[in-house]
Amino acid sequence: MSDHHPNMNSESIMEVETYIGLIERIGLPAVIIAACMWYIWKSQLAHREEIKEWNHKDSKSDERLIDLIKEQNSQSEMVASALNNLTVAYKDIAKTNERLAMEIKGMAEAIIRSR
Repeated sequence: MSDHHPNMNSESIMEVETYIGLIERIGLPAVIIAACMWYIWKSQLAHREEIKEWNHKDSKSDERLIDLIKEQNSQSEMVASALNNLTVAYKDIAKTNERLAMEIKGMAEAIIRSR
């Protein structure tokens, strides 16, 4: 048989003979059903591994997103603090300007009275 098919080795010939023997013993429908069941089982195992990989990738992405959100929150807190400090500073400046305006007004009134 290997003379007719030079590419076939003894293992592939044994596999073919094994399949033919199974078909002869239990029938073609049973062999087809068994092959389908084996294929479904292998597909389910591959799908399960794929889902595990996706979950792992999702977990890493979630961790990076959480870190990014924490960093953004930290930056937002810094901006809010800076705005609060500026608001306090502007209020202090406004009070100082009011006092200075009152001083200038008082001095102007004193100069006008002295004339």
